[in-house]
Amino acid sequence: MSTLLPEPTAGLSVPAAGTGETPTGVPSPPAGYRAHLDGLRAVAVYLVVLFHAGIQRFSGGFIGVDVFFVLSGYLVTQVLMRDLAGGGRVRFARFYARRFRRLLPASAMALVGTAIAYSWVASPVEVDGAIDGFRASFLYVANWFFIRESADYFAAGQSDSPVLHFWSLAVEEQFYLVWPLLLAGLAAVAGRTGRVRWSLVRAAVAVAAVASLVWAWHLSGGSPDRAYYGTDTRAYQLLAGALLAMTPSILVRLRRLEPVVAPVALLSLAGLVLASTDAVSARPVARGIAATVLTLLLIVTVERGGGLTRSFLSWGPVVELGRISYGTYLWHWPVIVVVGRLGDFTAVQMAAIAVVASSAMAALSATMVEQPLRRTGSLDRLPRLVVSWGLLVSLLMGLVLIRPIAELWDRPRATPAAAPEDGEALTPLPDDFDEAAIRAEGFAVDLACEPTTGEGCDLVRGDGPHVLLVGDSNALMLVEALTAVAEAEDLSLTVAVDPGCAWQAGYFYVSHPDKREHCEQIQRRVYEEVLDDLRPDVVIAVGVREWSTFSNPDFTDTEQERSLRSTTLDSVERMLDTGARVVVIEPLPRGTRNPHPLNCLGVATYQEECRFSSPAEPFWLEVDLRSLDAAHDRLWSIDLDRLVCPALPSCEAMLDDVVVHWDDAHLTRRFARSLADPIAAELRSRGLLER
Repeated sequence: MSTLLPEPTAGLSVPAAGTGETPTGVPSPPAGYRAHLDGLRAVAVYLVVLFHAGIQRFSGGFIGVDVFFVLSGYLVTQVLMRDLAGGGRVRFARFYARRFRRLLPASAMALVGTAIAYSWVASPVEVDGAIDGFRASFLYVANWFFIRESADYFAAGQSDSPVLHFWSLAVEEQFYLVWPLLLAGLAAVAGRTGRVRWSLVRAAVAVAAVASLVWAWHLSGGSPDRAYYGTDTRAYQLLAGALLAMTPSILVRLRRLEPVVAPVALLSLAGLVLASTDAVSARPVARGIAATVLTLLLIVTVERGGGLTRSFLSWGPVVELGRISYGTYLWHWPVIVVVGRLGDFTAVQMAAIAVVASSAMAALSATMVEQPLRRTGSLDRLPRLVVSWGLLVSLLMGLVLIRPIAELWDRPRATPAAAPEDGEALTPLPDDFDEAAIRAEGFAVDLACEPTTGEGCDLVRGDGPHVLLVGDSNALMLVEALTAVAEAEDLSLTVAVDPGCAWQAGYFYVSHPDKREHCEQIQRRVYEEVLDDLRPDVVIAVGVREWSTFSNPDFTDTEQERSLRSTTLDSVERMLDTGARVVVIEPLPRGTRNPHPLNCLGVATYQEECRFSSPAEPFWLEVDLRSLDAAHDRLWSIDLDRLVCPALPSCEAMLDDVVVHWDDAHLTRRFARSLADPIAAELRSRGLLER
């Protein structure tokens, strides 16, 4: 996300009057520094910060990346076009040297600082698991690394890799590597076509942009992460900006539309902000297309005039924030990850911390590192040496030095969430505690099952009652326990579960449009087909407890809570209408987030260091479920909290030397399997194991 400042423009050919082209026919972009483009950077970067901080209202704030991609294509192509206009060729050594001087010092500083800070708050196993991400970031391939790792950028439990955000920098840096060569090649091939030369070049670039967009749209249906992170699927945005830079005559033609320039600029900026909010429901690719079009319109109109919009974007404080936007982007995500380990903060609090801290570090980095290196005139005369040193530093840091840097500092002991009582005997961690193995095992078995169709979701076939399990990842984590119950009790077990998808039809707690569409398919499948086709004897519904209920257990009459209450009632009624007996397993206690128990155990000496608190009283949804239980003979609301936290509100990280929580929302597989007998006893006591 490293959009570049325009290069110096002295000595360029003067554009031909009314054409935006030099006398030789090479399009010549606008000259000089344009403060409003820095202002646009500021808007883009803080949209991303709000998104990453978890501000629900800005759940589409990731389009700030789209804005940066368009700006990058626009500005870097202007640099290249000035080379072609001034000397007829691209000065590759100079170009790549300036990119290294612009990008590497700040990113290297951020990566090293992040490695040190992350090693201070994370366990050794977590640090070890993050090293490959640091390496990929230094080597400019982070996007492909995260595609391979299948990090879910939009899930409620977003990947907490401290360098996740470097994927976008990798996309830009790969573009910077290839685009100068491609543009020079296209210009050379079209060189013999006379005055239509640049029309042909623009046509070729437009075709490539359309191909990239079509490919991104195609992948977004089945592989949203691949579509989001891929360089090939992002190229259309960079090329869109490049096309605008290659067509400077459009600014001349806008003279005819001068009265509408200012309103269009204002509407474009407002549209970008609106597209970043939850008021717009669209796939990331669709949102990206809208952001691309709006950014192009905004650039064109503010370059031409822009009225109040240009005045705002050129306002001193906004411009200064835009000047350091690259550093702000580099630092904001590590701030969120590290600070998130130090305490529980609301989204608004986290956003405020991230904005202030990342902006301050960006300003410091710009003053002490970036600007001195960029202004050192002697380096302008040694471009090949700069490129060589840049490559050497990247390779050396990525392949050799980042691991020892991350492992140099001793990690602190975990800060207990609930301190042991005076005189209490402390329990050492068992000798066989293996954090890495627990993490690798995951929180649930891989079902190899497609819940939208039901194919392969029949796990056990017996002669007893047919049980249908529905719900999200908390239902998935109980599959092994319920499988053991079904096998022991001669039941049939069918599952229709998927992480992030509530069992209540019409309720969605993950805002990502692709995920919502997927959950809608599963819910339709369950309520319109599976229940009627299977006619299960028992339906077991399981869902996660949302963090908002920890800070406020009472019903607050928000839109989200109204939706959860109404869909719960409606879904229970629809299940009961099939003649099934319905069991709702109430949401289980969750481990604290900062640090969650397994993280804590990774740096602890005693089990009691990682004890935490969880509300003992039922929250409003559990109260509703118990009221429904009392009103219906075929509905039971089952509370398993005491199995997970026997001493509520105090919860242990380990019970009988078994780690309880895999992360802040899921049990470990070993502990979840241990719930088979207690769950069977609960079902048996209610006569649910008999037809």
